[in-house]
Amino acid sequence: MRLNTFTIVGRCERTGMLGVAVCTAAPGVGGYCPFVRAKAGAVATMSWVNPYLAIDGLSYMAEGMSAQDTLDKLISSDPGRAVRQVGMVDNQGGSAAFTGDDCGHWCGHLHGPNFSAQGNILMGEGTVTAMAEAFKRTDALDLSERLLLSLEAGMAQGGDARGKQSAGLLVHWKEEYPYIDLRVDEHRNPVPELRRIYQVALHQSIPFVAQMPTRANPLGSFSEEVEESMSVAPAYRRGGGGGESA
Repeated sequence: MRLNTFTIVGRCERTGMLGVAVCTAAPGVGGYCPFVRAKAGAVATMSWVNPYLAIDGLSYMAEGMSAQDTLDKLISSDPGRAVRQVGMVDNQGGSAAFTGDDCGHWCGHLHGPNFSAQGNILMGEGTVTAMAEAFKRTDALDLSERLLLSLEAGMAQGGDARGKQSAGLLVHWKEEYPYIDLRVDEHRNPVPELRRIYQVALHQSIPFVAQMPTRANPLGSFSEEVEESMSVAPAYRRGGGGGESA
């Protein structure tokens, strides 16, 4: 599958969170492009997508390999490198990116400490530049907000030249399961819809996940507020959303 896409991969220096935000003009991008592993790294695999570049890359970074060494190893052994685009960040904030020669116009990337921004078949380089600048100037915010703001900044510069169809936000923190995993799989305006879902999740799923069982605490620690919220129909919870009760 070719995902003509713009993505931001990032790490929060304060918390160690790792994540990816993505938008493309194909359905279901959240299942193919963003890959994250807590305490290892985050990867976006794009253009003619090869998920194993991300899967293997996370394994290498989990073993202590830097993002750049990981990417060099992956690309050197990939016979399809000309149509690949990859961005990654390791657990120490090192970053790396690659854009093959046959990834379409416009394509390219920018990366620096704790982030990598990239895209292909875009309206222009302004999309990638805007994402990078948005990420760099928002380091006081939570990683999820920074990634979403960066995606919004890229979209404001045009984003995918063919339009938009799906978007996703994936963040890992301390556990093996996601801290945030939100997707818009088919929508005329996926980034604004992702923002809407995120605003609901801030009041509902994110507090719930923060109290779920962990390796250190198998019982979890659900507060009365979370239990009360989840006991009523979504429309009556803080943040709203969902359907109405029958």
